[in-house]
Amino acid sequence: MTPSRSADVSAVRIDTADLRAWCGDRPLQLMPRTFAVLRHLVEHAGRLITKEELLGRVWRDAIVSDAALTTCIHDLRKALGDSSDAPRYIQTVHRRGFRFIGPVAGIATMPAAPSNAPAGTSPGGAAHAGAVGVVAREPPAGATSPIRIAADASSATPRLRWDPDGSLAPSTLVGRDAELARLHELLGAALDGRRQLVFVTGEPGIGKTALVEAFLARIGSTERLRIARGQCVEHFGAGETYLPLLEALGRLGRAPRGDEVVRVLKQHAPTWLVQLSSLLDDQDLEAAQRRAQSATRERMLRELVDGLEALTAESPLVLVLEDLHWSDVSTIDLLAMLARRREPSRLLVVGTYRAADVAATRHPLKSAKEELALHARCEEIALEFLTEPAVSEYLSRRLAQDQWPAELPGALHRRTDGNPLFLVNTVDDLIARGQLRQVDGHWTLAVPLEELETTAPETLWQIVQEQIERLTPDEQAMLEIASVAGAEFSAAIATADGIDLQETERRCDTLARRGQFLRAIGVSEWPDGTVAGRYAFIHSLYQSVLYDRIPVGHRAGLHLRTGERLEKGYGQRAAEIAGELAMHFSQGRDVARAVRYHQQAGRSALRQHGYREAADHLTRALDFLTTLPPSQQRTRQELMLHEPTLHAMLGGAYAALTGQAGREVERACARALELCHQVDDPPLVFPILPALGWFYVVRGSQDVARDVGERLVAMAEATRDPAIFLAAHHTLGVAAFYSGEFEAALGHLERGAKLYDAQAHSPTRSPAFRPNVDPGMSCRLHGAWTLWVLGYPARAAEWLQAAIELASSIDHPFSLAHAHRFAAAFHQSRSERDRSQEQAERGAALAADHGFVGIVVSANFHRGWIMAEQGREEEGLACMRAWITACQRIRSESLLPGYRAWLAETYGRIGRAREGLDLVDEALAAAADSGNHYWTADLHRVRGALAESEKEAEPSLVEAIAVARQQRAKSFELRGATSLARLWARQGRAREAHALLAEVYAWFTEGFDTPDLTDARALLEQIT
Repeated sequence: MTPSRSADVSAVRIDTADLRAWCGDRPLQLMPRTFAVLRHLVEHAGRLITKEELLGRVWRDAIVSDAALTTCIHDLRKALGDSSDAPRYIQTVHRRGFRFIGPVAGIATMPAAPSNAPAGTSPGGAAHAGAVGVVAREPPAGATSPIRIAADASSATPRLRWDPDGSLAPSTLVGRDAELARLHELLGAALDGRRQLVFVTGEPGIGKTALVEAFLARIGSTERLRIARGQCVEHFGAGETYLPLLEALGRLGRAPRGDEVVRVLKQHAPTWLVQLSSLLDDQDLEAAQRRAQSATRERMLRELVDGLEALTAESPLVLVLEDLHWSDVSTIDLLAMLARRREPSRLLVVGTYRAADVAATRHPLKSAKEELALHARCEEIALEFLTEPAVSEYLSRRLAQDQWPAELPGALHRRTDGNPLFLVNTVDDLIARGQLRQVDGHWTLAVPLEELETTAPETLWQIVQEQIERLTPDEQAMLEIASVAGAEFSAAIATADGIDLQETERRCDTLARRGQFLRAIGVSEWPDGTVAGRYAFIHSLYQSVLYDRIPVGHRAGLHLRTGERLEKGYGQRAAEIAGELAMHFSQGRDVARAVRYHQQAGRSALRQHGYREAADHLTRALDFLTTLPPSQQRTRQELMLHEPTLHAMLGGAYAALTGQAGREVERACARALELCHQVDDPPLVFPILPALGWFYVVRGSQDVARDVGERLVAMAEATRDPAIFLAAHHTLGVAAFYSGEFEAALGHLERGAKLYDAQAHSPTRSPAFRPNVDPGMSCRLHGAWTLWVLGYPARAAEWLQAAIELASSIDHPFSLAHAHRFAAAFHQSRSERDRSQEQAERGAALAADHGFVGIVVSANFHRGWIMAEQGREEEGLACMRAWITACQRIRSESLLPGYRAWLAETYGRIGRAREGLDLVDEALAAAADSGNHYWTADLHRVRGALAESEKEAEPSLVEAIAVARQQRAKSFELRGATSLARLWARQGRAREAHALLAEVYAWFTEGFDTPDLTDARALLEQIT
């Protein structure tokens, strides 16, 4: 429709050519997109304009959420002096859109500005803190107009160019031209297919978000470019796994062209769709849930990396993740994987964080960023304080050009050190106190400069405190409740403290319009149908100051009531916000609900393979349980919590090779074992015992592992459950193997292998075996080594091959990588160098792809063994020692004897026998202490081989044969006999040597082409 012309002094007039607008004679200070929204509304005054129409017209194909439109409407109302409760210009049509109902003076192409229009903006308030100094109207140096993405007619690839018509946001930050220009350069590189990861860092209030907002303002209105944003949230304890990434993906999926995003995720990252259930129908969700059941953490990471790269093949993607100093560990792991990939991708990731906080809390982001920077896989833009000229530039925009005291910039710079947030709030405070006031169009100081410098608050904290004190008691109370709810909150949360929802929204809207403390970010709708405005604190500092003001007892009550309101609002879907509820009920001292929601949050994190976050939630639940009086119910509840806790701890340890036998894990395992002895309930106890058995096997505590196995036997005989029989035989078999009881081990491992059913017992199918390697594969691997030790090398090779084939047939990468690592050690024990190297390389490649650090390091041991044989002695020894050091660090005693023996032999070959002897003595002493005797016989043989004299060598070789005979370890006996026969032959005792070796050699019935038997046969022929 054609807007009606009005002579009303409050009528709106716009100039579409010069991008200016007035309300009466008052110029409206609007950002370009806000102007575009106003223009479209005015051009269609009186007609309902849907949200979709506005988003399509103003944002075109850019990916933004409804919150962007809500913010523009809020800014328009603020500029017009309008109210959502009693609108005079913009009417909201609930859930549909907006209608312009105000008077329109006209739409001109080149109107003259009113003679009394001020040259600058009016004093703003705290809203300036979000974009302090968005004042310079030029693009970065060398450019004449803003940046935009466009497609060349000859290419489907978007290109970076400066917008010639100036229709996009022409603003930069005060003192941030170089940083903004660098972001544009990185975007250009990303558009050329060179993925970029950049961190914007600095202390609170330095303007990290402001820089990112200004950058996005320039590119957000462009076509064929997706923008996704995620926000990390501060937590009292455990965070939520992948929280900012899930938020970003959810926004992409709900934005225009969201169906394309869902399609790409279905194809490349289906396991992630389970966490984004609102984007799927019931049928697709069920399919995603089935597929996610077999997913590993590494697969999830790899899927999302593939999915994001696939998205960039269709459209470039800018992914913004804010406040990474509060991020969960899994998000950092994904960023690192994303940055390490070298395939072309039109992706720019921008992350913000406080460097000091990351260093102080030892956040994993610090080491990840340092490692990426070392390999030139990321870049840092570290923001500094504003200079005095930048402060002057800010004042020139805030207070109308140069109409303010000349000495003011220097005074403000000295007071604030150039911290942008401190600067903005200091100016606000001066105006609020009347110490800086406007007289006849000029800003003047009402007090001497010296007095100003001595009386003004010395810290930003003090200023915020005084700003809060100037609010009404009702506004203070509402903001305190909001600070408990979080950095972002629904107005409905205030009803938890008995405040009416409409009154809460009115107060929030009032503060947001004034630019104080809050900004409107859209609408929230809870599962119970509650619809309310959604708001965010302009800066986290405001939330922190408000939160810390609340007395401790009252704060706990607010957390409790907030948790209860959220729980009611989400009803049956409360598990979706389990982490948030766990925090509120923990702080609110509601033990029962704190335990419940920490447990739910922990299990949710486990489903996403966020092991550290899961362990944090679950151990907190266990800690809360200990505050309850002892009872059978508490014991059972604690036992139920230990199963997922051990899963989280052991799963994370396998992935990272850190802490598998650390103190926290050891305490948890010891407590779980104690509880298992207190409860006679197989369905409750069984899921815990296999993990405990495996832990103590790796730890080298075979007696404890054997006790676990015997408990499983008793339970299996009582229940006749094949899974429990399998767990029992597997636990007893591997414990017997590492104890050097090889015949007993083989009996258990054979029975376990026969009981195994991949459809029922693989880690992807059975919760009881989930934290471990596949039990059927493990039975075959240990069975293969046992058969070789007992003197059946051909059967051993068959079992090894069956184990690798089984591992390849199930969807469990860790089991397959473990099988290759085990096979490398198996072949090395048989002196089969080429086969050992082949298996080590396969295991290392798979482990590197999935992030199994431990298996990569163990593969390097075998590489080092070969390097040393090839003359690269120091390099090879370093690789071998690194694996032994890693095993010692995590106290994986059962793995050490064989590796120490191989390293000792390597020392001997390169002329450093003394070091080898020391290592053997260390290994024999450790075996005597722990009972891990599976390599004891061969350690004595190696000691004899390294001895400085034949006199010293003979007793060790005789002992090697004696131990081997006691263990019925025919392969070790053959090795010892071969070494002793060779020694006796050199001493002229050929007849004794031949008799000794011939008797052992004659026992064998297979494997005559293996290195040990070939060597023995050659020596027999030599001394005949």
